[in-house]
Amino acid sequence: MDDDDYIKERMEFWTRFGESDGFDVEHLIDIKPSGCLFYSRKFEDNDDYPTKIALYARFGIHRYNMIQGTNLQLSCIEKYTGRPSTVCYGYYITLVAKDPAAGGSLITFQTQVVDEGFDIMKLTCSIARPKYGPPRDNSDGPLDDCYQVRLPDEWPSENAFNDKKRYYVMKKSDLRKHDWVRLYMELAFFKANTKLKNPNLSNLVIMKVAVETEENVKPPNERLKARNAVFYIRYRYYPNKGRAPKSNNGHKPPRDRVAIVKRTMDKNTGYFTLEFDGRFSKTLL
Repeated sequence: MDDDDYIKERMEFWTRFGESDGFDVEHLIDIKPSGCLFYSRKFEDNDDYPTKIALYARFGIHRYNMIQGTNLQLSCIEKYTGRPSTVCYGYYITLVAKDPAAGGSLITFQTQVVDEGFDIMKLTCSIARPKYGPPRDNSDGPLDDCYQVRLPDEWPSENAFNDKKRYYVMKKSDLRKHDWVRLYMELAFFKANTKLKNPNLSNLVIMKVAVETEENVKPPNERLKARNAVFYIRYRYYPNKGRAPKSNNGHKPPRDRVAIVKRTMDKNTGYFTLEFDGRFSKTLL
């Protein structure tokens, strides 16, 4: 096969892959040309999901809830496809979501999450939909100007959070109602601690959250719904929570950490992005 035929074969294959937006493509694994990298995995009822896939599944549901005003929750994950490239990694996840507003009815759901970056990391969700809902809107508009707002490179002073015109400090009732804040914290912690094997995210406890946005909304707690916002999350990591230490010398004390997460919802493309500096998640206060 000459180079032209090889390129054509690869292009035709990726066209077939894209016809279903990357979902339900297991049948293509046996016919993929060399150099076309992707893999798929199905889950059984008793499988433990990889932490990353579970987080990304929740991220996709969160994007749908933000746009639709719903409160879908993750019930289980059926399968996912991973597609690596030189600059990013795409995940195509099929899951089952539960709708509490409809008596707990179950919905088969699809979401795509693209993971890119190193110290400055970015997660982008461009697909989040019921599997049997309307097809994806592939129209591409110009990037929203909210992308011009940069990710902060430092943690504000404690006095800065007293500026009520700039920041809204979340109340405990806010944290209970908007559980996606915990998702942001878990994503930031997970991405900054990739060397931890099977991290127990239940060992993380939120201590304080402040939100900053340039969108002028009232009352102040409505800033939590802003398309473009920065979340300052202070949390505590309990390394030994849920297990007895082997010895006093082996007991690790709780650690306070911080995460800065920028959220962007592009009104032109519908892309939902979280951006964070992984180095902040290791900062001990």
